[in-house]
Amino acid sequence: MSQTARLLVVVGLFWFAQYVYIPYTTPFLLAQKVSADFVGLVVGFYGAVPFFTRLPVGIFSDKIGKFKPMILLGCATAALASVVRLYAPTGEGFLVANIISGFSASMWMCFILLHTKTLNKDNLQRGMGYVMSACNAGILSGFIASATLYQQFGMMLMCALSVGAGFLALCIALTIHEKDEHRLHSPKISELLHVVVNKRLWFFAFIGMIQQGILMGTAMSFSNEVAHSLGAVPWQLGLITITFSASYVASCYISSTTLAIRIGPGILMTASQLCMALYCVLMVSIDNVYALIPVQILMGSTGGLVFSWCSAEALSQIESYRRSTALGIFQTVFAVGMTFVPIVAGLLFDMTGTLDWAFYFQALLAVVGMVATACYYVRRRHVRLREAQARAKVQQQARSRSSAS
Repeated sequence: MSQTARLLVVVGLFWFAQYVYIPYTTPFLLAQKVSADFVGLVVGFYGAVPFFTRLPVGIFSDKIGKFKPMILLGCATAALASVVRLYAPTGEGFLVANIISGFSASMWMCFILLHTKTLNKDNLQRGMGYVMSACNAGILSGFIASATLYQQFGMMLMCALSVGAGFLALCIALTIHEKDEHRLHSPKISELLHVVVNKRLWFFAFIGMIQQGILMGTAMSFSNEVAHSLGAVPWQLGLITITFSASYVASCYISSTTLAIRIGPGILMTASQLCMALYCVLMVSIDNVYALIPVQILMGSTGGLVFSWCSAEALSQIESYRRSTALGIFQTVFAVGMTFVPIVAGLLFDMTGTLDWAFYFQALLAVVGMVATACYYVRRRHVRLREAQARAKVQQQARSRSSAS
C-alpha cells in the first residue's frame, strides 16, 4: 500500500473513531438521567475546544516543520477519549472525553497538510478532494455502524469500536514517512502570523463559515426534526442521515475530478450555494418523509463541493511553511459558523414555534455566500483580463520597436 493510500486510510479511521458514538450520545446520556443542559455542555465542548486550540496547533506545526507527530497525537487521543467513556460512562466521564476528543479534532489540519505537503497550486484541489472524501467516508462508516449495531449492543460497543479504530489509525500512522524539510531557520511566530493580511484566506474562511454553519444547522441537526415532525421512524431517520453522508462523500470526490477542475470553482461554488439555499426552502415545504431523501442528496452533493474548493482556494496563495497557521485560522473561522448558525436557528425555532424561519434564515445565508462568491470570481476574471491585455500591449509595443529598428 502506498504512503498516500495509508494516510487516507488513517484519515478514515480517525474520523470513524470520532463519530461512531455521536448519533446516540444524547439519548444515552438522557437515559442515564443526565440533565439536558449538562448534555448540551458535553456536546458543546467538542466544538469549543478546537476553536481555542487549532491556531496554536497550526503555529506549532509550522514551527517544527512536521505534521506526523501531531497526527500520531490525534489518533492516540481519539482512542484515549473513548477509553475514558468506557471507564466512566457518565455525564462527567463523557464531558472529559469530549474535551479530549475536541483536542484530538484540532489535529485534523495536520492530516490535510501532510497529504497536500508536496502538491503545487494546480494539484492542490485534487489532493484536497481526496482527503475530504476519506474524512467523510470515515464519518459515514461511523454512522452506518451506529445505526446497525447500537440497538442490539449499546453504547459500550460504539466506544470500543472507537478505541479500536483510533488505535489502528495510530499503528498505521507510525508506518508513514514524512520527509524532513531542510530549513535554515525556524520561522518566527510573527512571520507565520503574517498570513492574517491575506484577504483571500479570510474571504474563503467566510464562505466556509457559512457552508459549515448551514450544514450544522440543517443536515446535522434540525433536518432530523423536520423528518420527525413528518412521522419518520428511527430507521427512516438513519436512512436520511446516511443518504446525506454518502452524497457528501461523493461530492468531495467529484471536486477532485478533472471535469470539476476544468469547470472551476467560480461556477461550481456559486451553483452549489444556490442549491443549498433551495435545500433550506424545500425542507420546510414538503410533506412526505421519502421526499426528504432527494432533498438530502441535493444538500450533500453540493456541500462537499463548496467546502473542498474553499479549503483549496484559501491555501492556494499561502507558502508551504505557513500553511498550517493559515489552515488554523481558516478552521477557527468556520468553527464560528458551526457554533452560532445552529444557535440562531434554534432561537428562531423557539420564538416562532416553527422551523420555517430557522430554515429561511439559513437560505438567506446561502444566498449571501452565493452572491459574494459570484462577485469575487467575476472581479478576479476582470482583473486577469486587464492583466492579459496589458501584457499583450507591452508585447505589441516591443514588437513595434523591434520592427522599427
